[in-house]
Amino acid sequence: MRQLSRFDFNLRSRTARIDHALVFATPKGGYDPYLPPRRPTRSEIAAKRYTAVYEVDMGVHPFSAELALPSDNEAFEFTAAVDLSWQVLDPARFVASGYRDVPALLLGELRQAARPVTRRFAIADSADAEHELLQAVTVLGPLGAPAGLQVNWTLRLRRGQEIVDLHRRLQTHDHQQLALQQQQAEHELALQQQRSQHELAMLHSGQQHELALQKMKIKFYEWHLQQGGVQNWALHLAQHPEDSRLVMDSMREDQLRLIQSQFELVEQLLSGDAVESYEPETSKQLALRAISDILNQRLPGAPSTPPSLRQDDDPTYPGSSHLLDQGRLEPRRLVAELAEQAPPGREVPLQVQITQERGDAGVALRGFVLPAQGMRLLITVHAPGLLALGDLQQELTVVPGCDSDVVRFGLRTTITGLHTVTVRAFCGGSFLGELRTQISVEADVPARDGPPLSAPLDSLAFDPGEVTLQVLKAEDGTYRFQLLSETSYAPETFRLRAGDPERITTYIYQELRDTAAAAHRIDGQQARERLRNLGVSLWEDAVPDAVRRQFWEEADRIRAFTVLGEHDIVPWELLYPADGAQEGDGFLAEWLPIVRRVFGQSRVRELSMPKMAFVVPPGSPPEADQEVAALRAKFGSTIADVGTLTRRSQVQELVNGGLAGLLHFACHNTFTERGSRVAMEDGGFDPMDLAYARRTGALRDTRPLVFFNACRSAGQIDWYSASLGWAPQFLRAGAGAFVGTLWPVRSDSALIFADTFYDHLVRGRLPLGEASMKARRAIRDHGGDPTWLAYAVYGSPAARVITA
Repeated sequence: MRQLSRFDFNLRSRTARIDHALVFATPKGGYDPYLPPRRPTRSEIAAKRYTAVYEVDMGVHPFSAELALPSDNEAFEFTAAVDLSWQVLDPARFVASGYRDVPALLLGELRQAARPVTRRFAIADSADAEHELLQAVTVLGPLGAPAGLQVNWTLRLRRGQEIVDLHRRLQTHDHQQLALQQQQAEHELALQQQRSQHELAMLHSGQQHELALQKMKIKFYEWHLQQGGVQNWALHLAQHPEDSRLVMDSMREDQLRLIQSQFELVEQLLSGDAVESYEPETSKQLALRAISDILNQRLPGAPSTPPSLRQDDDPTYPGSSHLLDQGRLEPRRLVAELAEQAPPGREVPLQVQITQERGDAGVALRGFVLPAQGMRLLITVHAPGLLALGDLQQELTVVPGCDSDVVRFGLRTTITGLHTVTVRAFCGGSFLGELRTQISVEADVPARDGPPLSAPLDSLAFDPGEVTLQVLKAEDGTYRFQLLSETSYAPETFRLRAGDPERITTYIYQELRDTAAAAHRIDGQQARERLRNLGVSLWEDAVPDAVRRQFWEEADRIRAFTVLGEHDIVPWELLYPADGAQEGDGFLAEWLPIVRRVFGQSRVRELSMPKMAFVVPPGSPPEADQEVAALRAKFGSTIADVGTLTRRSQVQELVNGGLAGLLHFACHNTFTERGSRVAMEDGGFDPMDLAYARRTGALRDTRPLVFFNACRSAGQIDWYSASLGWAPQFLRAGAGAFVGTLWPVRSDSALIFADTFYDHLVRGRLPLGEASMKARRAIRDHGGDPTWLAYAVYGSPAARVITA
C-alpha cells in the first residue's frame, strides 16, 4: 500500500505485477478494485481523487501447518495436520477486512472451531474425533469468506507424537513378553515330551504284561473247549463278559463252527437255572450279546439278526447313534423331477424320492447307516412364483436295501418368467441336503419335462436335540418361519412388525458398533441392560407368536440351534427369549450353541486341520500380528504353517487350488453399500473374487475352516439377486465352516475370542457350536463390550476338528 499525493497521477513509475489487483481508497472510505489486467487511467485517478492504492496478490498460495488440539485428558493432545491453499477472490473486501497475515487468520478460525470438539474425545478415539471435527468445521461455512478469500483445505487428526512413542514402547514390551512366553512354552513342551516318552515306556511295559495275561486266558479257554467243558466255559464268561471278544477273536474257524452248533445250549444255560442264583442278570446278557455279535460277524452264512435278548428293558432313542450303529451302510441321493418348461395355468407336479446310490450321475457319497425299521424324513419345497395345490411338506420313509416311495407335490404355473424350486430334506431338526431345479413359464409354449436331478445326502444321521429354524422370503416381502425338530411344525407366514428389515438391522448394527467403541467408558451392567432390551424387542418383533410358542415347547430338549436362511434379516445371536414367566438362560447365543446355514451349503461333520494360513495385509491393526503369533504358538508343530499372505493373488491361488485346513483373516474390512473389501498389497480383495471357486466347488474336497476376524465380515448384500457376502461365497465354494463378525469389533476382545475358540475347537476337540458358545462366554463381561454377540458361526453345530 502507498499513499497518493494530490499530483501523483502516474502509475508507470511504480509498475504493479500484471496478475495483481489494484484497490484504490476513495476520500469517503470506500474501495474501488481494478482486477488484472485492467488499470485506471490518469484522468480516472484525478477525477475520483483516490487517496491510496493497495496492490493485492491474487495467486494461489499453498500452506501447511500442524495444530495441537486438546483431548478429554489434559495430559494428552491430538495433532492436526492441516494443508491449505488460499486465494483472494474479492480484493476490495480483503483490503477492507484489515487482515494481512492470511495463514494466521485461517489457522485461528480452525483452532477456534476444533478445540471444543476434540475436548469431548479420548486420545484413543482419533478417528471419531476427526469425523466430528470435519463436520463441525463444515457447518461454520467456508474459511476466510468474510475476508474475500477462497480456501481449499484438508485436515487429518492423529494422536500426539508422545502417545505414538508410548504405544511403540508398549508394543516392544509386548513382543518381549511374547518371546518370553514362547521360551516358556518351548520349555514346557520339552518337559511334556520327556513325560510322554516316560509314559510311553511304561505303557509298552504294561502292554507286554497284558499280552502275556491274554495268552494265559486263551490257553485256559482252549483247554475247556477241548475237554468239552462248555458249561464251565459259559459260567466263566458270564462272570467275566469283558473276555468274550478276546476268546472269540483267538479261535480257529472250525472251533467257531463248533461253538455255533452249541449256541442254543449256551442260551438255555445262561437263561435257566444251571447257573448259580448269585450271578447278576446283566452279566449273563452281556456275555450272550458279545458272543452273538462276534459269531454273526465272523461265520459265513450266520443269521443277519442276532437272537432276542429281551430288549424291552433296553429302550433306544429314535434316531440315536446307538440305533444307527445297528443299521446298514448305504449311500443315498435326493432326487427330484419337474417340468423345465410350461405355459401359464398348467399343473406341473414335482416328484421327489430318496434313492440308493447308483449310476455315474452326481457325486459318490460316503456311506451312512439306516436302522432296520427304516427312518422317516421330512421333505419341504420352496417354490416362489408358483401356486401350491397342497402342502409343501411331506414325510417319506427310507428303509435299508431299496428306494423310498415317490412323494408328489402339486404346483401350478401362474407368472411368466424363470422360477427356481428348492427341495430340502430334514431328519428331525437336522438339515440333510437340498437341490434346486428351474422351470421356465412362457405363453404359447408346449410343456416339456425336465431331467431328473439329484443331490448327495452325506448322512441320514441326525443329532438329537438339534433344532433348525428355516426362514424363507416370499415375493410379497413376507417371511415364512418353520421350526423343525423331532416334531415338525407347520410354516408361519410373518411380516416384521418394525417394518423394513434392512433398516432395522442397520440401526441395530450401528448402535452395537457405537456401544463397542464406547466400551470401558460406560457402566458394564448398564450396557448389558441396554443389550437385553434390544434382544427382547428383537425376539418380540422378529419372531412370529406361533414360532415362539413352539420354541418354548421344545426348550427343554434343545441342545443346538441352527438358523437356515438365505437372508441376514435378523442378528439371531442377539435374540433374548422372554415371554411372560418363560425366560431362558440369557441371550440365545450364550444359552445354546447357535449356528447359521446358507442354502447350498454342504453338511460337514468333520473339519480336517492339516495346514493353516494367515491373511494379514499391510495396514492391518497392530493387534493382528499379535493374534497370529499367539495362534502359531498355540498350534505349534501339530498343524503345518503355510505362512502369512499379504497379496490377493496368493489368497486366490490358495483357495482355487483347494485349501485344506484353516484360513484365518486378521485385518481391516471395509463395508459400504457396494459391498465388502479387504485392501491387499496388490489390490482390493472382495467376495466377487470367490466366484470361480464357488462355481467350481474348489473347496468341496478339503472342507476348510475360514475365520474372518475383521469388521462385519459375515454380512451380505444383494447383487443381481445373488448373495455376495463373504460367508455365502466361501460356504458355497465348499468351506466346511465359516466364522465372521456382524459389526466392527474391538481388537482386544477379538483376540481373546479367537484364542478361546481355537483352544476349545482344536485342542479341546469340542463341537463347533459348543466351542463358539464358550468363546462368547469368555468375553461377555468385558466392560459392556458387545463383541461376544458380534460373531456369526456358519456350519454344523456338531462338526469337530480332526488333525493328523
